[in-house]
Amino acid sequence: MKQETGPLIVVALGGNAISPPRGNLGFDLERLLIDRAAQELGEVALSGARLLVVHGNGPQVGRLLGEHENHAVDLDIRVAQTQGELGYLIAEALSRCIASDRTVAVNTRVLIDPNDPALSQPSKPVGAVLHARPEGVACARMPDGHGWRRLVASPRPTSVIEQPAIAALLATHHVIAGGGGGVPLGASDGERRPQAAVVDKDRVAALLAVSLDADKLVFVTDVPCVFDRFGQFDQQPIKQLAVDEARARLIEGVFAPGSMAPKIESAIQFVEATRRSAIITALGTLTVAIKTNGGTAIHP
Repeated sequence: MKQETGPLIVVALGGNAISPPRGNLGFDLERLLIDRAAQELGEVALSGARLLVVHGNGPQVGRLLGEHENHAVDLDIRVAQTQGELGYLIAEALSRCIASDRTVAVNTRVLIDPNDPALSQPSKPVGAVLHARPEGVACARMPDGHGWRRLVASPRPTSVIEQPAIAALLATHHVIAGGGGGVPLGASDGERRPQAAVVDKDRVAALLAVSLDADKLVFVTDVPCVFDRFGQFDQQPIKQLAVDEARARLIEGVFAPGSMAPKIESAIQFVEATRRSAIITALGTLTVAIKTNGGTAIHP
C-alpha cells in the first residue's frame, strides 16, 4: 500500500461539536453532525495531509450513564463503548468524503498515575444538561446558569499504549484514535487497573502530537476562537497568542477549567515541544483556519 508522506495534522474534535450537550442526543443528529465534520476533515485529507483525529465523548458517555446511574461504576467500559461508536461513525463518514477506505479507528488505552490528585477532584463535565442537580453527584452549573452537568475526575495522561500502532497506521491511513481521551488505566503493583475517570481528549491529542512530531495541532470546538471574558456582554475574540502570554492567562484563571483551559494548556505543551503553532477554531472554519492560522493561533 502507498506510503503517505504529507504533513501530519492532529485534530482534537470536541464532543460538543459533534453532539451538543443540550437537546437531542439521538443517533440521527449524531450522524448528521459527524457527516458535516467529516466533510471538513475530508477537505484537509484531500489536500495531501495525514490526519489523526482525537474526538471527545462527553455527551455520549452521559447518554450511556443515564440520569441516575452511578458514574463511578464501569466508567472505563462506557469510554470504550463510545470510542467504538464514534470511531466507526467518523471513519465511515471520512471514507465517504475522500472516496477511500484508508481510514481506521483504534480503541485506545492511556496510562495515568494512580496517585494523581485529580482522581479525587472531579472537574470534567460529561453528559447532557440536567434541569435539576442530582443528589450526591459532583456537578457544575452551566455558564448561562440554566442547568447542570455532572463532573468526573480527569487525571493527566502519561502515555498512550497504542502510540506505536498509531504511528505505523499513519503511514498508510487516516487514523481516529484516543477517543474520549482513551480508557484510563493506572499501573500499581505491576498490574493495570481501570480508573473511574475520563481523560481530557485535548491532553491526549497534545501527547500524541508531540510524540508523533505532528506539523500542526488543531482544537475544534463549538466556538470560533478563544475569548477574553467569555460569555459576558463585553467578550472580545483573541486571534493570536504568544505561548508565554497564553501561559500567563492560564495561570490567571482566564480560561474555564474543564473546557477551554485544557485546550490552552495542551496547545502550550505542543508549541513548546515542537516550536510549531496550534489552533483553536470551530467547525465551519477548519480548512481556512489550517491554511491561514485562523481562529485563535498559539505561536512559539
